[in-house]
Amino acid sequence: MLHAASRLPCLLLGLFAVPSLSCAGAPSFREVDIHALDYAFRVPATLPPGLTAFRFINEGRVLHEVQLFRFRAGMSAEVAGKLLARDSIPDQDADPWGSVLIASPGQTAVAQIMVPLVHGELYALVCEFRNADSLPKHAKMGMVALLRVE
Repeated sequence: MLHAASRLPCLLLGLFAVPSLSCAGAPSFREVDIHALDYAFRVPATLPPGLTAFRFINEGRVLHEVQLFRFRAGMSAEVAGKLLARDSIPDQDADPWGSVLIASPGQTAVAQIMVPLVHGELYALVCEFRNADSLPKHAKMGMVALLRVE
């Protein structure tokens, strides 16, 4: 779900490079909700370029995270999708920067991830949590998503 916003909240976390911004006179940005379900993400498959704040909402019954990271430049959506499905993403195929948000069942993460989306980029969303050591990671149960910037 997209939300229009006109001012940058003063409390944002993220490891993506964002130009130095202050709360007064900050540029416009959009907010995008990432919904965690048991065991999937609900998020737009494509987004337009621009400064974007991602909010994480856990609508599931168990603890979830979203690891948000960018694939290396030039990777096709087909190859990225196959890597996500195999739960095997080599370090050289992902940007070294990324961010993680965690939310308890029925809660929204306190922080947001601010990302300056650029046309042509591909992003992965992954939940690596397990409900118990003997159970598979949520990603293996289908809790992955691919987001394209168009």
